[in-house]
Parts: sequence; structure tokens; C-alpha cells
Amino acid sequence: MHQRWCNIRLRDHWFFLAPFLDRYDRRAALTLFLLLRSVLIALCGLATTPEQLLLLFIAAGCFSGPLSGLIMASVLDVTKVAERGRAMAFVASGFSLAAIIIVPASLLLAQWLNWQMTFFFFGGIGLILAVAVRICMPSLVPLKQTSAQPIPQSDGLSGMICSMPFILAMAMMGISLFGHFLLVPNLSAYFQFNLGFPRDEISYLYLLGGIMSILAMRYSGRMMDKGSGQTALFGLSAIVAAVVYYGFVSDSSDKWVYLIFMILMASSSARSAVLAAFTSRVPPPQYRAAFMTYQSTMSNLAAGAASIMGSVYLTSGPAHQLLGLDTLATATIVSAIAVPLLVCWFIPSLKQAQVSQQAPG
Repeated sequence: MHQRWCNIRLRDHWFFLAPFLDRYDRRAALTLFLLLRSVLIALCGLATTPEQLLLLFIAAGCFSGPLSGLIMASVLDVTKVAERGRAMAFVASGFSLAAIIIVPASLLLAQWLNWQMTFFFFGGIGLILAVAVRICMPSLVPLKQTSAQPIPQSDGLSGMICSMPFILAMAMMGISLFGHFLLVPNLSAYFQFNLGFPRDEISYLYLLGGIMSILAMRYSGRMMDKGSGQTALFGLSAIVAAVVYYGFVSDSSDKWVYLIFMILMASSSARSAVLAAFTSRVPPPQYRAAFMTYQSTMSNLAAGAASIMGSVYLTSGPAHQLLGLDTLATATIVSAIAVPLLVCWFIPSLKQAQVSQQAPG
């Protein structure tokens, strides 16, 4: 638990880079961070002690926040507002693809060859990707302030950070991820020891959950672009609350694990994609990378805090079953209900902020 918290804290200290990310060409910055992260990942394979491995891995993770911010800012730079829902869902589907392909592939590499080869392979893939970004990605120079009396970068960024839309966006993302990760790290153990789910079917369970997540995100992205984002968010949040109650709170003795997991992962992933599309409207073009980096930091902190809370609160029963997960599930239901309610506050607040920015003087 202590190592996990250290990883989160060191990784997110890089949010101090946020005010500077929008000053440089996205392509150059992405190439640099990808190169540094890939080299550090490859060096993990050369570690000779657990301490060296942990230190190198944490150092590689430090670049994840700026990378996430730059990637999402680049997507916003090249995407129209009317197409942003599908674009954000497409990018977010990469996390589900990682669960379906990358994680099993890394485990197979370690099993067939050795654990060092996993780091060498993915470090090499990262270097190839950095070269591809440099060659194939167009130059994306962030837009600058165009008013007659430009606002200093730090003052303009401070104004965005102190604005109500920014605060609500961070709150929605944090609450959503906190509720989600109260359960996710414990699902495998709960299904096996509490519900008697076969251990050798866990991989199929995650495969189907990942596929359903991708399909749900694509559909929710289309709804967002058609102007039904708020309806989709309310519906998805209700589905999350219902399936969590059925799967982890109710006393039902006949629980369908495949149904619980697939619906939970699909609705949670789609809800995150819709939220990301909503919050992407907050930053002006010249602060997009900074905003996305702050949002990535908030997501990591919320997920880490939830995982730590779960590991501290949960206990093991005589048959290794998890005790106390129903209480965490109740907190997840509360978070699922809170997010769409905050959106009802967020949307008019965002419109008011946009109108005030456009007003002369």
C-alpha cells in the first residue's frame, strides 16, 4: 500500500509542468516525453534489485501525466466540438484495449521468455511510437491569446483554475473515478472467493468486459455528439448504481458474474467517456494541455485513494472471502448518483463562463 501511494504521489508531482505544456509544439513535447518514458521502461529490464526496479518504474510513471495531457489536448486541437464525443470515446477505448491485449501480452511474454523481456519489448514499442509521432504527426502549436491586451499566461491559467466550471469538472472526474476504483481492484477476488467464480475463467471475463466497454464508449460518444450527453450520463449512472446494488449489496444468492462485470465495465467506461467530453469544453485552446494534465492528476489521485481505502477497509473471512465490500459498493452507488447531479450545475456554469469570456471589455 505504501509503495502504491508513493507511486501516485511521485507520478503526480509532474502536474507542476502543466502551466508550461501549452507553450510548446505538441509534437515536439510528445516525442520528448515518449522517448524519456520508453527509455526508462526499457531500463527497468536491467534492474538487479527490487528497489532499483521500483525506482525506475516510478520514474517512468512520472511522464504519464504530461503524456496524457498532451495526447488529449492534441485530440481537442484537431477535433470539432460537434465530433468531440466520438473522438474522446475513441481515445478512451485505448484503456480497454490495454486490458484486453497489452496486459495479457505482457504476462505471456514474461511466461514464455522472462520478465525482463516485457520491459525491453514495450520500451522498444514506445521508442518506435515516438519516432512515428515525430514523422507522421502534424505540428500543433497551441493558440495564443488574441485580445488587444493579452492576459499573461500564468494569470489566465489561474483564472481558469479558480473558475467554477474547472472546480466542478475536477470534482466530477474525481468522484466518478473514486467510486469506480473502490470496487475494481477487488472484483477478481470477490468473484472467486465470495461468488465461487472459476479462476481459469477470469481472463475470459476481462476480455468480454473490455469488448463491451469499447462498444459502449463508441455508442455513448455518438449520443454526446447528437446533443444527448446529459441524458446518456443520467442513464449510465443509473445503470452503474443498479448493477452495483445487484452485484455487491443485495442478498441475492443467484448472481450472474458475467452479466454483472460486463454491464459494470461497459457503463462505467461509457460514463467516463461522456464526462471527458463534457469537461473538455472547459479549457480555452491555449490551456488545453494544462487542463488535461490537471484532470489526469485528479483521476490518478482519486483512483489511488480509492484503492488504498479499499485495501485498508476490507478484511478477509475464514474462507478467504472479502468482508465489507458491500459498504464500499454503497459508496460507489452514492458517487454514481452524485455525478449527474453535479453535471446539472456544471452545464449552466460553463455556459455562463463562456458568455462572460465573449463579452466585450
